[in-house]
Amino acid sequence: MATRGGPFPRLGTGLSVTRPERPLVIAHRGASAYRPENTFPAYELAVEMQADMIEIDLHRCRDGDVVITHNAELDLLGEGRWIEDVSLDELRGFDMGEGERVPLLDEVLDRFGSRIPFNLEIKCGCHGPYAGLEEIALEAVRSRGLLERTLFSSFSDPVLARLRELEPKARLACLVDPRDPGRPLERARAVGAEALNPWLGLARSELIEAAHAAGMAVYPYTVNREEQMIELLARGVDGMFSNHPDQLRRLLQADGESQTSE
Repeated sequence: MATRGGPFPRLGTGLSVTRPERPLVIAHRGASAYRPENTFPAYELAVEMQADMIEIDLHRCRDGDVVITHNAELDLLGEGRWIEDVSLDELRGFDMGEGERVPLLDEVLDRFGSRIPFNLEIKCGCHGPYAGLEEIALEAVRSRGLLERTLFSSFSDPVLARLRELEPKARLACLVDPRDPGRPLERARAVGAEALNPWLGLARSELIEAAHAAGMAVYPYTVNREEQMIELLARGVDGMFSNHPDQLRRLLQADGESQTSE
C-alpha cells in the first residue's frame, strides 16, 4: 500500500521561506484525468501515482452530511437544484461515472487520511457559505489526528476567517479567482494563510516572489499541459494542482535526475 507519510512542508506566514525539496504534486479531485473526479478510484490512483496531496471539494447536502463533489449545482439534479436542497439518499442515487457514488468526507478521511495529505476546499452553496461546514470539517480532521496534514482552502474570505477563528493552528490557503483576483497577499495576511492557490494565469513571477517574501507558498491550479508545468516550475512555484499527477511526477523526477547528473 503506497503511503505519503507525514505532513507536507510548512513555509509559515511571515517567516523566511524554506522551499520544499521538490514542488508538491497535488492531485486535483484525485487523478481526475483518468478516473471520475472526486471518487474513490480517482483518489486511489492519485496515491499510486505518488501524488503528495489530494484536493477535494466539500459541500453540505440537505441532511447536513458533508459530501465531496465540485459544483454546488449538479447537472444530474436538473436545472435550478442545488446540493443543499437534496437529501443524501438522492445524491447517492446518482452515478458519478463508472458506477461511482458521491463520497462523504468521513469516508474519504477514513480510507485515505493516513495515507496522503489533503487539501479540503470549503465550497459555498446557493446562498453563500454553508452553515457549520467549517466546524464539521475541522472536527473530522482533528478527531483523526490529521490537522497538520490538511490544508484548508476557499475562495471565500469569511470561510477562511471562520476557520482561523475556530482553529488557530489550521493550515489555510487563499484561492484566487481570475474573475476577481483582488489583492491576494492582503487577503492571505488577514487570515494568517500560509499559501496562495492562484489560477495558473495569475501565477506570474511578481506574485510568486512577493508571496515568498511574505513567507507564503504558491500552488497554482489547474495545470495539465507539460509546457505550463515547465514554465511554472521555472518561476519557482512550490507545487501545483493537476488532473495528471503522473505527468507532473515524471517531470519532477526527470528534473531531479538531470540535476543529480550535473
